[in-house]
Amino acid sequence: MTTLAIRLQFPPNPEIDRLLSSCKAMVMEAVSWALENNKTATHTIVKALYPSFRERFPELHSRWVQKSARTAAAIVHAFRRRKRRGREKRDRPKIGEAWVYVDKSTFRWEWDGTHLTVRITIRPRAHPVVLRFRPHGKYRRLIEAWARGECDFGEPTISRTRLIIPLKFPDLPRYEPRAVCGIDSNERSLDGFESNGAAWTMDTSWAAMKCADHDRRIRRGTRGKQNPKAREKIIRKHSQRRRNRTREFWHGVACTLVWMAMRTGGALVLESLRGMKRRIARSMPRRLRQRLLNHWSIRTFHRILCHKAKVYGVPLLWIDPRGTSKACPVCGGNLRGQVELVCPGCGLKGNRHVLAAWNIARRGQAKLPIGGTGDPEKGMARFRKLQSPKWGQGVVGAPGRPLPVQVWSGQLAGWPPTA
Repeated sequence: MTTLAIRLQFPPNPEIDRLLSSCKAMVMEAVSWALENNKTATHTIVKALYPSFRERFPELHSRWVQKSARTAAAIVHAFRRRKRRGREKRDRPKIGEAWVYVDKSTFRWEWDGTHLTVRITIRPRAHPVVLRFRPHGKYRRLIEAWARGECDFGEPTISRTRLIIPLKFPDLPRYEPRAVCGIDSNERSLDGFESNGAAWTMDTSWAAMKCADHDRRIRRGTRGKQNPKAREKIIRKHSQRRRNRTREFWHGVACTLVWMAMRTGGALVLESLRGMKRRIARSMPRRLRQRLLNHWSIRTFHRILCHKAKVYGVPLLWIDPRGTSKACPVCGGNLRGQVELVCPGCGLKGNRHVLAAWNIARRGQAKLPIGGTGDPEKGMARFRKLQSPKWGQGVVGAPGRPLPVQVWSGQLAGWPPTA
């Protein structure tokens, strides 16, 4: 079952502030009790602390007491999981901003096509708190799907200024990928090669130029300023703008690639670049290292594309990038040259990035039943088992969103999309 969350912002409300203040006190006490008694089950925490909480907070609906215990159990579980993985050094979890789960019996919401009205009951036999939202377009399709009965909503969470509503969509049939598109991720371009022989190049230098431009603005704005608060304000402003602009650009790139995969019925193949920047920091000269670490936001793009592929149900395969730019995709020999590579064995000539994308596509195709040997049905079953935790069913239609800034070249007919 695929779950997508709707995140809504609202101004501070006095009633909700008082509710969260009471819930935070209950959550902190429940967390302490759970750690001292080594109990993490919600039912056990409620059974032990419910009478005292009801005496201290008789004005609240009883569901808020139970949900405070549920929130405490979730915090303790997350803390212990981080502790087991070595990511937590504290002896007890730190509770910052107050938040709590919302019971469905105290939560009502309505959609009229434009505005979303949420009613939350805080006290029994009292008027509920009413919140009105005008959701962003990216959430409107999900809310309309819920209004049509295509999905159910899960357990909402509320904080001082944010409401999160998870939507649970039923499992839909995945399409069976019979082709692949290998993507070579470079500093200023994305080069692709499809299994049908089509090659294309996407110019992504805009993101690197924007990062470099905001770095220059930070250096100029902080030059000569001795006040650390003024310097921090300038750095924070331009860092936020750089992050927002590059993420918007990469969202457009990801939507275009997902559109291409859905158009051809194929799977996307990417290089697994985890730990790449750590290797860059150890092996490259200082200038090149600073440029790549500060201006190449490729891991951000991979995270966005992974999320988009999961939402739209497009298979996303990861392969080892080692040797993709050195091996010949035809005979496997060692390529020679710098930009235009030549294979001494078979005489193949081509651009370095396109040949790397070709190798990436071949390695991705080897993971599909069409690239292996034996029974195709058994191969497809193994593929589904391998990929099931990594890519979702798809719950929305094709993105249909062209890039804001793009330069294309290649053999793909009807590309780029115009609508």
